[in-house]
Amino acid sequence: MTDADVKIEEETGAELIATHYLTGVDEVVEHLRAADQLGLGVRVTSYLVPDEDGLSPRWELELLTSSPVHQEDEAE
Repeated sequence: MTDADVKIEEETGAELIATHYLTGVDEVVEHLRAADQLGLGVRVTSYLVPDEDGLSPRWELELLTSSPVHQEDEAE
């Protein structure tokens, strides 16, 4: 469990259901639409992985029991 996982659980009570590792933006959109229809929350992180042609984008989509709420830092 990462610090980010703990932060979400403490702030919203949202629990992690599953983590999906996706290779295409179409897959990400499909997962987002499905989560929305089911009333679930998501957290999406993008990253790059090396391949033969350089770097390829990848996405990590965490499916949560409820939608996390982003709170602005008071210092900003």
